[in-house]
Amino acid sequence: MLKWVPEKHFFSSLLLYFSTLVSLVILTVSYILYVQFVDIEKHNIFERGEESLSQISTTADSMLENVKMAVSQILLDKEITRVFYLSETEPQEMQRIGERLHLIGSMPFLHSVYLYNSKMDLFYTNQQMLIPSSGFHDQGIVELLKTFEPSQNFKPITRRIPNSTHFANMDYNVYTFIYTESMGPDSRNSIVLNITDSWMINAISSLDKSQEGGIFIMDSGGVLVSSVYKDRTLSNVRRQEFAQTFLQSEDISGHFIGEVDGARSLVTYASSEALGWKFVRYMPYRDAIQEVSRIRGTTILVALAVFLAGLALAYATSRRLNRPVEHLTEKLLRQSDTIREHSYKGKQETMRRLLAAEETELQHGVKRKLAEFGCKLPPEGPVRMLLLMVDQAKAFASQYNLRDRELLRFGIMNIAAEVIEGRARCETIDANEDHLVVLFRDDGNQDLEAWAREIRQNVRDHLKLSVTAVFSPRGSRLAEAGSLYHACREAAAYRVFAGWGAVLYAERTEQLEAVAYRYPVQKEEQMTDALMLGHMGEVRSLCLSILDSTAGSSYRNLHLTMSRLFFAIHMVADTLEKASGFGFDVRFHELFAELSELERLEDMKMKFSELFHHMERRMNEKKNAKYDELMNRITEMIDNQFMNEDLGLDSIADALNMSPVYLGRLIKKYTSKSVVDYINEVRIEKAAGMLRDSDKLIAAIARDTGFTGNSYFGRVFKKYKGITPNEYRLQSRNSAQEMEEAE
Repeated sequence: MLKWVPEKHFFSSLLLYFSTLVSLVILTVSYILYVQFVDIEKHNIFERGEESLSQISTTADSMLENVKMAVSQILLDKEITRVFYLSETEPQEMQRIGERLHLIGSMPFLHSVYLYNSKMDLFYTNQQMLIPSSGFHDQGIVELLKTFEPSQNFKPITRRIPNSTHFANMDYNVYTFIYTESMGPDSRNSIVLNITDSWMINAISSLDKSQEGGIFIMDSGGVLVSSVYKDRTLSNVRRQEFAQTFLQSEDISGHFIGEVDGARSLVTYASSEALGWKFVRYMPYRDAIQEVSRIRGTTILVALAVFLAGLALAYATSRRLNRPVEHLTEKLLRQSDTIREHSYKGKQETMRRLLAAEETELQHGVKRKLAEFGCKLPPEGPVRMLLLMVDQAKAFASQYNLRDRELLRFGIMNIAAEVIEGRARCETIDANEDHLVVLFRDDGNQDLEAWAREIRQNVRDHLKLSVTAVFSPRGSRLAEAGSLYHACREAAAYRVFAGWGAVLYAERTEQLEAVAYRYPVQKEEQMTDALMLGHMGEVRSLCLSILDSTAGSSYRNLHLTMSRLFFAIHMVADTLEKASGFGFDVRFHELFAELSELERLEDMKMKFSELFHHMERRMNEKKNAKYDELMNRITEMIDNQFMNEDLGLDSIADALNMSPVYLGRLIKKYTSKSVVDYINEVRIEKAAGMLRDSDKLIAAIARDTGFTGNSYFGRVFKKYKGITPNEYRLQSRNSAQEMEEAE
């Protein structure tokens, strides 16, 4: 196609490209905005999380202040503190202390208050009076107080305490604050305040208005202090990667992206130094960017809609907008193809005339035409010719039509040109139906054998054809192409010896023309004698030997030898047909034409072998027909003369004018029986018929069927029938009577 000719469907393609570009711009800008929006959304979530956690941390710190205030009230109340100094209990005084302690325990954030007198080993609570430690329902606090040090005062301890009532079987998660004072070496008094975790959960819910993600609190050891999931409180998550990130961090607050419960999440944390707690908010990443992802999906749909709209519009307008351009393009293409085809045909025709010319100088008109057509070879300079013959030309012509054969030859020319053009300037010529020619500049250093092998292999691989390569002698100028072509054609005939796919050189085949050859007349005479006698194996061997004797001589000698052999065989076959009146059914004129078209000596030998095989089969058919006629005459003679006592091998041989021994062997061969057995079989069958159908005496039947006596007749009859003649007659009549009665 010409470069300046507009591409087909130009306008619709332009609209399609524009729609694609717009869609790509939308997608690119959307991706940039998507990344920025995701960063903004993450920043906003982190900010809201830190603000929310700061408020929750402040609330938790206020819980500690409330605890300290409650402890101060207890310590400043002289009535309540009397619990720590009593050595014995007085009911009235205990009642006053209980009322005041119950008042403190009624604070909304408190679950319970314990006062412990270590001297008496008694607990006093806001729910019960004095209880010894051994019977106290909260054994967890009993164990804690045994090892508790004053340095741990007001440090929250998250634990689970059992229900002290009988109305519900449920434990409580509480934050326990302990205040201990040492009263002596073995005396310590403690104030224990238990704050329910529900108070903290409610505080978180009231402060967290956004309800984004989840919030939990853990202590410095990685134990969950508070969680919306009750069953996870007091579980240790220290080993999880996200927990290690902020537990090992020295920052009071911060944020990062990590995995929480196997989901990628945005994690924000804050710390309470007073409580030693970490407040953590997490939100699944997918939920965090859900809105941005929705916008991204909408943008992609818009870009796809723009692209599809452009595609639909391009399809709708393609016919209308492109029709004038298509008409112009088709017209220009037709003109271009016409010019190119005319140039190719003109160049091929000029080159073919050059091959047919006998001049040694190029005429001025030929030079001008070659220059117009862009011939790559200069008029002067050494040239050589490569002739490529398509093997099995007859099959090639029958398998492909004229157009396909032209295309295949064109393909072979292209392959040859690709192989040679990289080494030398060349021109290819479609010379004939079964061969083509490559003319190339010869500098004397080319590896012609390698070129031929490469061309042959590529033709076999790509076109599934076989070619024979023939190189001409070296010429001094382009005008000698005719003589080079003639030399190649003569050398190509030697493919009959070399076989398909061979590489031939005209210089070498020309030397074979001078080789003397003597036709083996004696072998021909032996062959014709053997053919007259029907010894086809010997005929075949002699014929192939005569053909093989032409190896190493000229093609002309092979052709003359083949012709002489053929006509000798034809003459003998004609003589045999006239003498016997029996034809071989061979069309010798068509067979000679087929032999002349064969491309290999092996094919000629196979054709002669097929001829001899056919002639041998026809001879056998004639022989079998002769023997069949003889057996029919013998059978007829026995059927007509079976009653003659003198009928035997000698009388039949005399009647046929044949040797008794040869006749006996012949009958034995075709019937597997001797003549006597065959005659007796006929006589017994005739006698059996007489026994069934007549009332003749057995002696008369024996005489009428050619037997010399009754006893001999009886022995022979029993041999063939298994019973005597009399028994056979009785058996036959009984069988006939039974059949009549049955009817």
